[in-house]
Amino acid sequence: MRYLLPLAPLALLAACATPQQQCLNNVSEPLRVNAFLIAQTQANLDRGFAVDQQQRVSRGFDMCRQRDRDGNVSTTLCPTTRVKTVNVPQAINMDVERGTLDQLLARQAILEKQASAATNQCRLMYPE
Repeated sequence: MRYLLPLAPLALLAACATPQQQCLNNVSEPLRVNAFLIAQTQANLDRGFAVDQQQRVSRGFDMCRQRDRDGNVSTTLCPTTRVKTVNVPQAINMDVERGTLDQLLARQAILEKQASAATNQCRLMYPE
Protein backbone atom coordinates (compact mmCIF):
# COMPACT_ATOMS: atom_id res chain seq x y z
CA MET A 1 0.00 0.00 0.00
CA ARG A 2 2.73 2.45 0.92
CA TYR A 3 4.30 1.85 -2.51
CA LEU A 4 1.24 3.25 -4.21
CA LEU A 5 0.87 6.26 -1.99
CA PRO A 6 3.08 8.52 -4.16
CA LEU A 7 0.78 7.73 -7.07
CA ALA A 8 -2.33 9.10 -5.31
CA PRO A 9 -2.07 12.61 -6.88
CA LEU A 10 -2.19 10.99 -10.30
CA ALA A 11 -5.56 9.50 -9.46
CA LEU A 12 -6.88 12.99 -8.70
CA LEU A 13 -5.55 14.32 -12.00
CA ALA A 14 -7.09 11.43 -13.89
CA ALA A 15 -10.53 12.41 -12.61
CA CYS A 16 -10.53 15.65 -14.64
CA ALA A 17 -8.65 14.40 -17.69
CA THR A 18 -9.94 13.87 -21.21
CA PRO A 19 -10.85 10.30 -22.25
CA GLN A 20 -7.56 10.04 -24.16
CA GLN A 21 -5.56 11.23 -21.15
CA GLN A 22 -7.42 8.79 -18.88
CA CYS A 23 -6.67 5.96 -21.27
CA LEU A 24 -2.99 6.95 -21.46
CA ASN A 25 -2.77 7.17 -17.67
CA ASN A 26 -4.33 3.73 -17.29
CA VAL A 27 -2.02 2.00 -19.76
CA SER A 28 1.12 3.63 -18.35
CA GLU A 29 0.35 2.95 -14.68
CA PRO A 30 2.13 -0.45 -14.51
CA LEU A 31 5.21 1.17 -16.05
CA ARG A 32 5.15 3.99 -13.48
CA VAL A 33 4.77 1.53 -10.59
CA ASN A 34 7.64 -0.57 -11.94
CA ALA A 35 9.84 2.52 -12.29
CA PHE A 36 9.07 3.49 -8.69
CA LEU A 37 10.02 -0.01 -7.49
CA ILE A 38 13.25 0.11 -9.51
CA ALA A 39 14.18 3.43 -7.91
CA GLN A 40 13.36 2.12 -4.44
CA THR A 41 15.34 -1.10 -4.93
CA GLN A 42 18.31 0.80 -6.34
CA ALA A 43 18.23 3.16 -3.36
CA ASN A 44 18.19 0.17 -0.99
CA LEU A 45 21.25 -1.26 -2.74
CA ASP A 46 23.04 2.11 -2.65
CA ARG A 47 22.35 2.53 1.08
CA GLY A 48 22.92 -1.11 1.98
CA PHE A 49 19.62 -1.28 3.86
CA ALA A 50 15.92 -0.67 3.31
CA VAL A 51 13.89 2.01 5.07
CA ASP A 52 10.55 0.99 6.50
CA GLN A 53 8.01 3.50 7.76
CA GLN A 54 6.38 2.65 11.06
CA GLN A 55 3.88 4.50 13.18
CA ARG A 56 4.63 5.12 16.83
CA VAL A 57 1.78 5.93 19.19
CA SER A 58 2.33 7.95 22.33
CA ARG A 59 -0.15 8.92 24.94
CA GLY A 60 0.07 11.94 27.17
CA PHE A 61 -1.78 14.93 28.51
CA ASP A 62 -2.41 18.43 27.18
CA MET A 63 -3.99 21.48 28.69
CA CYS A 64 -7.63 21.85 27.67
CA ARG A 65 -10.11 24.64 28.27
CA GLN A 66 -13.63 23.73 29.24
CA ARG A 67 -16.66 25.94 29.71
CA ASP A 68 -19.12 25.03 32.47
CA ARG A 69 -22.86 25.69 32.55
CA ASP A 70 -22.39 29.15 33.99
CA GLY A 71 -20.01 30.14 31.17
CA ASN A 72 -16.87 30.05 33.32
CA VAL A 73 -13.78 28.73 31.56
CA SER A 74 -11.46 26.38 33.42
CA THR A 75 -8.21 24.77 32.38
CA THR A 76 -7.73 21.04 32.96
CA LEU A 77 -5.54 18.20 31.79
CA CYS A 78 -6.97 16.16 28.91
CA PRO A 79 -5.62 12.82 27.70
CA THR A 80 -4.19 12.91 24.14
CA THR A 81 -2.91 10.38 21.66
CA ARG A 82 -0.23 11.27 19.12
CA VAL A 83 0.81 9.20 16.11
CA LYS A 84 4.24 9.82 14.62
CA THR A 85 5.62 8.17 11.49
CA VAL A 86 9.29 7.23 11.76
CA ASN A 87 11.75 5.72 9.28
CA VAL A 88 13.30 2.51 10.57
CA PRO A 89 16.28 0.89 8.83
CA GLN A 90 15.71 -2.73 7.81
CA ALA A 91 18.42 -5.24 6.99
CA ILE A 92 18.31 -6.63 3.45
CA ASN A 93 19.96 -9.51 1.63
CA MET A 94 22.00 -7.73 -1.03
CA ASP A 95 21.99 -10.74 -3.38
CA VAL A 96 18.22 -11.05 -3.22
CA GLU A 97 17.85 -7.29 -3.72
CA ARG A 98 20.12 -7.40 -6.81
CA GLY A 99 18.01 -10.28 -8.16
CA THR A 100 14.86 -8.26 -7.56
CA LEU A 101 16.38 -5.29 -9.39
CA ASP A 102 17.35 -7.49 -12.35
CA GLN A 103 13.79 -8.85 -12.53
CA LEU A 104 12.31 -5.35 -12.36
CA LEU A 105 14.61 -4.12 -15.13
CA ALA A 106 13.66 -7.09 -17.32
CA ARG A 107 10.00 -6.44 -16.60
CA GLN A 108 10.47 -2.76 -17.49
CA ALA A 109 11.45 -3.63 -21.07
CA ILE A 110 8.31 -5.73 -21.47
CA LEU A 111 6.10 -3.04 -19.92
CA GLU A 112 7.58 -0.35 -22.19
CA LYS A 113 6.64 -2.38 -25.28
CA GLN A 114 3.14 -3.01 -23.94
CA ALA A 115 2.67 0.65 -22.98
CA SER A 116 3.84 1.80 -26.41
CA ALA A 117 1.32 -0.41 -28.20
CA ALA A 118 -1.46 0.54 -25.78
CA THR A 119 -0.60 4.25 -26.13
CA ASN A 120 -1.05 4.04 -29.90
CA GLN A 121 -4.36 2.27 -29.39
CA CYS A 122 -5.54 4.98 -26.97
CA ARG A 123 -4.70 7.67 -29.48
CA LEU A 124 -6.66 5.84 -32.18
CA MET A 125 -9.67 5.24 -29.93
CA TYR A 126 -9.79 8.78 -28.52
CA PRO A 127 -8.42 11.29 -31.03
CA GLU A 128 -8.14 14.87 -29.79
